[in-house]
Amino acid sequence: MRTNHLLTKTAYLTYGQCGKALWLSEQEPHLATPPDPATQRRLRTGQAVDKLARQQFPDGRLIPYRPQPADMAALTAEALAQGRQTLFQATFLVDDLLVKVDVLQPTAAGWQLIEVKSTTSYKPEEHLPDVAFQLYVLQRAGLTVSGVQLMHLNRECRYPDLSNLFTSVDLTAAAAALLPDLAADVAMMRSLLAGADSPAVAVGRHCTRPRECAFHAHCWQDVDGWTIYDIPYLKQPVQQQLEADGIFYVADIPPGRALGERRATAFVNRINQKEKRLDRPAIRAELERLVYPLYFFDFETIDYAVPIYDGCRPYQQTPFQYSCHVLTADGRLSHYDYLHTGADDPRPALVASLLNDIGPEGHLVVYHAPFERGILQELAAQFPAQADRLLAMAGRLWDQLVLCRQHVHHYGFGNSYSLKSVLPVMAPKLGYDALAVQNGAQAQVVWEEMIQTAATAVKERLATQLREYCHLDTLAMVAIHRALQAAVS
Repeated sequence: MRTNHLLTKTAYLTYGQCGKALWLSEQEPHLATPPDPATQRRLRTGQAVDKLARQQFPDGRLIPYRPQPADMAALTAEALAQGRQTLFQATFLVDDLLVKVDVLQPTAAGWQLIEVKSTTSYKPEEHLPDVAFQLYVLQRAGLTVSGVQLMHLNRECRYPDLSNLFTSVDLTAAAAALLPDLAADVAMMRSLLAGADSPAVAVGRHCTRPRECAFHAHCWQDVDGWTIYDIPYLKQPVQQQLEADGIFYVADIPPGRALGERRATAFVNRINQKEKRLDRPAIRAELERLVYPLYFFDFETIDYAVPIYDGCRPYQQTPFQYSCHVLTADGRLSHYDYLHTGADDPRPALVASLLNDIGPEGHLVVYHAPFERGILQELAAQFPAQADRLLAMAGRLWDQLVLCRQHVHHYGFGNSYSLKSVLPVMAPKLGYDALAVQNGAQAQVVWEEMIQTAATAVKERLATQLREYCHLDTLAMVAIHRALQAAVS
């Protein structure tokens, strides 16, 4: 059986998340949100990791890319006919089922299917359906599959020794256990794609789990207001009861409705009652214990999947930039920053600058202290001569996020206490909208572009964009601090 739609593992994973998304991806692909630069960076990372994985099989043979899957399937058949050898991108087309196997390795009992992922762990919800679909198609193609392996990055690996960059998980039994359901799933996919109209699937939490759907903006375009799917900590049975009662918007939840979880109830009450509440005594007590000068501080980091700096593991957050606003007890404000502009390891020069800009006394005010603490501790481990001062800084961190989360309650924050949610309420004159870089993921993309370009004007423009973004992060904390001081004075 052949149809106009090839059923790939990507299509199967999309179907597992939402049947409507599968239909749209085939029938109305133009409605999808194009991948942003950060997403494109992740895709490039996956491709690079896949190529590195092939080096673990020095005798492997790559099936050449061809635009038409049928041509790659024919090349694969020819390679198989020539003898038992490890193949990369072995392609199988059975009726309307198409898979390209990252690594197909011969064994004494048949063939081993190896799927390569750029993650540092096995994620059952995403990875198991992926390999099960491949196993299903390979069996339909007549191959004897003796094993199924997931090959992923090893978080124990440390540069420069990349000999243990990969580790594997045996999914043979787990993938086989899904096969009885796959035939029914494939039949349902075919039926769904044959339909002339998009299936009626309501929006919900599945729109962002396990990943944000490319059609999220399209499907949610008419939603105006907070929904029950925005309620944090809401248990599934309670959500299902709200759905059964026809309640979609938070505004339609009756006062006093039992939601089972204190934090879920607190969110609904905050939104519906337009709550604006500050625990002034607690805020005052927290602010009074701060030791000046205050260093409002923020790192920007890069997270290479395959480490390239000494001592780093896969996806280790490596700082390339920081911003620091210094506020004295008498209200004077100064600013220091560092941005690494070369392609070498940014940490030595950054540490030297950091030790120069931050004095031995005073709290370091950050937003979400575990992140900055982890960076400082890793820097201390890498640079033992400076470890005492770096660890002392880590011990002086003071988390503005904790104060806001515990003692500042405002409906304008929505369901998030992130800096970008709190800032418009606490300091509405500041904002990120006019900036070229608006979040950490974008900063990574821009920094990589900056260190790779040879054009001086381009490098300077990108450096300015990075400095403006990181500068605003710490200035935002200063503004929030001043707003809190004014509220309790």
